Amino acid sequence: MGKLAERLSDARRSGVYRVEATDALEEAVQLNGFALARIALGGDAVPASIAAIAASALESRRDGCVMLFTGFEALLRSKPRALDDLVSALRDTAARHQLAGERFFAAFLDPRALLPLDPLYNRRRAALAGSALERSDTIGLI
Repeated sequence: MGKLAERLSDARRSGVYRVEATDALEEAVQLNGFALARIALGGDAVPASIAAIAASALESRRDGCVMLFTGFEALLRSKPRALDDLVSALRDTAARHQLAGERFFAAFLDPRALLPLDPLYNRRRAALAGSALERSDTIGLI
């Protein structure tokens, strides 16, 4: 199991993060057998209630839920604090799940790091580790 899949399986790490790309996240979600809810926040508005979004995402699986938010860049340009309430509600939801020993992750596809969120994983470090592993395998074959 990869590092990101291990991180997602740890309820103590439940929270709200940003990701640069979705490929590793999608793979880790699949490896863990979790539910992945994709939420597009396009246009000029954020959904009025995170409760409706969370309820929809949690319908299929209460534990092991990952929410992936996309399409919010234009909204941030027009209203820089537009996502503050949403992020706060997601953090509260993640904290409740964490206390219950359940895994809940919200990830914003944010390759330009527009949001003040910690990265869910270091994509560059993971790529370097993969390259080092390939080199060591090659060296071992010589």
